[in-house]
Amino acid sequence: MRGVVGAILLTIGLSLANTDGVVLTALTYMERPYQFGANELYRMDCSAFVQRVFEVNGIKLPRSTSEQAHAGVQVELEDIKPGDLLFFTTYRPGPSHVGIYIGNGKFVHASERTGITISRIDEPYWRKRFLFARRVEHSNKAYAGIERQKATSSKVSQRDEIGELIFILSNR
Repeated sequence: MRGVVGAILLTIGLSLANTDGVVLTALTYMERPYQFGANELYRMDCSAFVQRVFEVNGIKLPRSTSEQAHAGVQVELEDIKPGDLLFFTTYRPGPSHVGIYIGNGKFVHASERTGITISRIDEPYWRKRFLFARRVEHSNKAYAGIERQKATSSKVSQRDEIGELIFILSNR
């Protein structure tokens, strides 16, 4: 029964191109392994993770962190909302890591050490490396660095993703 309820909620969440859908989608990827440069269903790096989550929700983002850093509009840290992108400087100067804010001071991201995980933005490591946040608007308008995908082109990939996510949720 829990798997059926989860599948229904997941399907509804994925059909909504809004912040709730983005956060719900991001959380379904928890604990998948990290691999630098990878963009596969079961292992990916931070920017591939973010790109995939938004793509499932009908929003096309660029592939790299540095390109994603120009998507949407910049927002102040005190104004961030669930679904906003958070950018950090890690292994090189400038935006080199990205995650998705999920609320309550937490964000989900692909971590080199722990895979896709949740961290607190106020942890000393992340607070020290935080650069800025950007909001990708979830509307029919086009924004800098973003294109809305045609509904027909994204439905096939969504069906694959939904099937995988339903399988994962039903086995927990």
